Amino acid sequence: MKQDIAVTYNPILSSAVDEICAKLPQSNSYIAIIFFASVNYDFQVLSTLIKERYPNAEVIGCSTSGEILNGDGFVQHSIVVTGLSCTRTWVSGVIINNVEKFNIFGVKTVEDAARKIGITPGSPDCHKDAFALTFVNGLCNAEETLTALFYAIIKNEDFILAGGSAGDDLQFKKTYVSYNGNVATEGAVILFVRTQCKFDIRKENLFTPIGKLMKITDADIHTRKIISIDGQVPQRRYAELLEINEKDVNNAQLVFPFGRRLYGDIYISSIAGFNDDGTMNMYCKVTPGSFVELLKEGEISSIAEETCKAISENIPRPGAVILVNCILRTIYFSQKSLVKEVLGRFDRYFPKYCGFPSYGEQFGRFNCNQTLVSIVISE
Repeated sequence: MKQDIAVTYNPILSSAVDEICAKLPQSNSYIAIIFFASVNYDFQVLSTLIKERYPNAEVIGCSTSGEILNGDGFVQHSIVVTGLSCTRTWVSGVIINNVEKFNIFGVKTVEDAARKIGITPGSPDCHKDAFALTFVNGLCNAEETLTALFYAIIKNEDFILAGGSAGDDLQFKKTYVSYNGNVATEGAVILFVRTQCKFDIRKENLFTPIGKLMKITDADIHTRKIISIDGQVPQRRYAELLEINEKDVNNAQLVFPFGRRLYGDIYISSIAGFNDDGTMNMYCKVTPGSFVELLKEGEISSIAEETCKAISENIPRPGAVILVNCILRTIYFSQKSLVKEVLGRFDRYFPKYCGFPSYGEQFGRFNCNQTLVSIVISE
């Protein structure tokens, strides 16, 4: 796998696309074009123009709240485009509109996209040389529905679905995902990848349990609202467990998120805020009767080093690297003055990478927050 990356900050869209294409001239050799773009640009027009310039490639993209670029780190108000080329890799995409209303006809389109490149849904071995990259609209609470539908179709728990939720520069109004010029605002795009190259897909969690377990006694799974914890008002119980005053909970929610222990691993569920009645809003679906743990910051530098080292040992010659980094991590790194250190480490380990700060991260069956999902493919 070979990865070329280009960025533009040109505010004039047509000129910006010209600039990108001049930096990514191998239009006939790219099998996939992946782009990340600020909502400052007209996303539909951008999607159409990029597909027109790269008609032979599968083109997917999403709107963002900032972009990630090797050497530059976290950037804003830009378009970052990566072109992937490889004679030993095959890709096939599909867009899903209105995930919540997904039906039998949609199932066939996903199955067809997989079968087009030799992935057989239901095969016990289909995960060994394939995975799927996904971008989902970040404001319609569709992530969990998407992952459930995907695994109902693929029928292989070991097949990895990885990606992130599109952003909109923290405006929280409308996000966009795109496949071959078609745009969805309440859906998702999936890019199936079958490859003879070795790949490494993993998530990084910088938080650890503090030994305090809670039961979600009442919750609305559709709005992601927690109504009671341990039979108490969430705000009061959260403050009590942290031994802080209730008026200080807003300052604690970024530092002390919840963790769900699933299949022996921790998946982070971040707190979106508290309502006047003390109920709690979440960025992930939390079901009544489930248990969550309070988390605290771990040793960020050592965890980040372990992640990069493990990837490097598994893929010593990376050809393509895509990073999906939660927007809450991005904000946290900025507050802690850790941006230079964290991304500097990636610069040392990986010659090229790009990605975006996401409104949520998908890894396998689960939607999570405050997580890094990395997709690394060998040369």
